[in-house]
Amino acid sequence: MDFTIDLTRPLGEVKPVNGVCNGPSKFTAKYFKRAHIPFSRLHDMRTHFHGCCDIPMIFRDFDADENDPANYDFTLSDYYIEKIKECGTDIIYRLGSSMEQGDFRFYNRPPKDYAKWARICEHVIRHYNEGWANGHHYDIKYFEIWNEPDGCNPNREMDGQWTGTPEEFGEFLSVAASHLKAAFPDRYIGAYPSCNILSPEREAFFRTVFSILRERGTPIDFCPWHCYVDDPNRTKKYIAKIRSLLDEYGYRDTVQICTEWNYFWVRPGLWAEFELEGGEYLFEELFKTASSHVGAAYSLAQMITFQHSEVKMATMHRADALSMYCTMFNIYGVPQKQFSAFYAYDALREGGTEVTLVKGEHTDGVYAMASGDRNALYIAVSQYRGAWRSYRFEILGLDPDAEYIAERYLTDDMRDFSPVGTQEGRPEALSLRPYLKANSVFVMKIRKKF
Repeated sequence: MDFTIDLTRPLGEVKPVNGVCNGPSKFTAKYFKRAHIPFSRLHDMRTHFHGCCDIPMIFRDFDADENDPANYDFTLSDYYIEKIKECGTDIIYRLGSSMEQGDFRFYNRPPKDYAKWARICEHVIRHYNEGWANGHHYDIKYFEIWNEPDGCNPNREMDGQWTGTPEEFGEFLSVAASHLKAAFPDRYIGAYPSCNILSPEREAFFRTVFSILRERGTPIDFCPWHCYVDDPNRTKKYIAKIRSLLDEYGYRDTVQICTEWNYFWVRPGLWAEFELEGGEYLFEELFKTASSHVGAAYSLAQMITFQHSEVKMATMHRADALSMYCTMFNIYGVPQKQFSAFYAYDALREGGTEVTLVKGEHTDGVYAMASGDRNALYIAVSQYRGAWRSYRFEILGLDPDAEYIAERYLTDDMRDFSPVGTQEGRPEALSLRPYLKANSVFVMKIRKKF
């Protein structure tokens, strides 16, 4: 048997690791709702929304009085967050600025007054949670300080997020996190999102920062980090590395949240290849692959990997349609095959409780998960790098005397979460041997007839 599912052995919550970065457009909002996207992380709100949730866009004159509501402009950020909330999606609010790319930088320097910056953020939080400045009561729980300060660009002035030293960032973070946690003890304050903790220079940056945080006793509720790979097994190395570092610096209770991830080739010299003649075609191939059935299979495999780790939540980068990293929807707002992975994981979330699934031999490269109970069972499979063949499932715990309806959905090179058959009957009559090509996503919903 390739997979054995035991409904009598529940494992716990199906975690919200199917979040995204950024919010919907008028065309994509219905897909957010259909996939029940649990969280949206506010970062890189470009083009139409001009980085609307970024601190410099809300509080434009840093020398102004931070206690005066007239010095804040929440117009665009209010609209943007309202549209996210209308989808039933909660917020992870990134406090800072969006990534700056290209030939110019405007907001990548350390704030000239760390304490004042923290007080500005305090007022932003009060606007969205306590109604300050004609605000709202959204009960946003997660606030993430800054983004990727460890870019480590050799030309420090052109770093996308932080031109200061690791020591300066440690001091800044200690001031900001301590102030915000004291102001909002019931909120989760997180820092800092590392762009690649497996890189030696980024690890050195992390160590410098957390040595300062440890020395000052700075509270950090969650540690966000970013992961762009093409193999979920490599993701496990990120998780283990972050845990090891947090433990080493005394942050054993700090939880992990992956606030950026997507399919990305991992090979030496890749970024140098992008700079060569014709590099734009390589970029196109990469991001078209991420949008395709390959990206779909990878994405479900990645979410299952997060579920089976200590990661509490995760948000895929990104769910709008405004840059090459936007692989879930095209520029017209049409969902790409990658988005089918989020339909698949949503089926698992519908089950509520994960149940035990044991893999047999010859299932390497296949990621499978099940949730539910004997009344409704949901199975999702990513055939990412396994063998092209039929996979046999055994289900223990269904009611042998009951009638069931089994619905099947498939995403591959020819289908996009397409129905591929419905069966009715007792458990022994249901076909549980899907044939899966490489880079395919299979979902089965088995519901008891009452």
